[in-house]
Amino acid sequence: MKILFYPLFFLLFQFTVHAQVKPVAFDMKIMYKFTYQNDSTSSASRKSIFTQLTIGEQESHFQTLSKFRADSALALAHGSNMLFYSYGRIAPNNFLIIKREDIISTYDPMNGVGFSGNNELSYYEENKADMQWEIHPDTAHIHHFVCQKATTDWGGRKWIAWFTMDIPISDGPYKFCGLPGLVLSISDQDKYFIFDMVSISKVNSVSATFDQLRPDLIIQKTTKANFYKERQKLRDNMIEYALLTGAILSDESKINIRAEMKTDNNPIERH
Repeated sequence: MKILFYPLFFLLFQFTVHAQVKPVAFDMKIMYKFTYQNDSTSSASRKSIFTQLTIGEQESHFQTLSKFRADSALALAHGSNMLFYSYGRIAPNNFLIIKREDIISTYDPMNGVGFSGNNELSYYEENKADMQWEIHPDTAHIHHFVCQKATTDWGGRKWIAWFTMDIPISDGPYKFCGLPGLVLSISDQDKYFIFDMVSISKVNSVSATFDQLRPDLIIQKTTKANFYKERQKLRDNMIEYALLTGAILSDESKINIRAEMKTDNNPIERH
């Protein structure tokens, strides 16, 4: 059920900024297949999507391929002021992760709605140095590259990565970086979240700016702790949030929303 609504301004945000990420020239693109399980109690909830890591001289961007295509179409359409929202599960893959210098910046709509249906976007910063790796002697061949094993504890999960020094780029899917080579494969130890490299190619492209995507977009800085606290609050109170934004819900709709939210219990980072 899609409902027209006006967005809320949540109290978690520390301040609002209108400065936009500048265009970035990319010369390399790595595609990863991302398999994830939203419901930790049901393997039937497993899904796979394609994600892309685009790398430039000074920074890299990571997002899903579907998000990139939607954003590109939105930029060509010069934005949209129509705001639609489906109440229920929070879409977990609308993030844009930018790595530059020593900082990992995560841009993510707290309510899970993409740029085409939201005019608020929050972001928080983390230090790359906080991601501590242990490199192991184990090796493996992935796509004809010699890879070495590394492990890290991140976001409440233990991760197992395979990186190759044949591609001396200290980067990888999602937020993962800091190893002496490109991460080709990484998963948490429970196999709920798996990133596997599919292809590597040279590109000559320039990123779209937030101004191009949504001229009316409000970018609000917060902390990682506050972001996850408020997102969990939204998960726990989805029906109240729906009613507050003007939705009219039947008893059946409320039952369906509660059932849907119970299966939305396995975020990639635990907080």
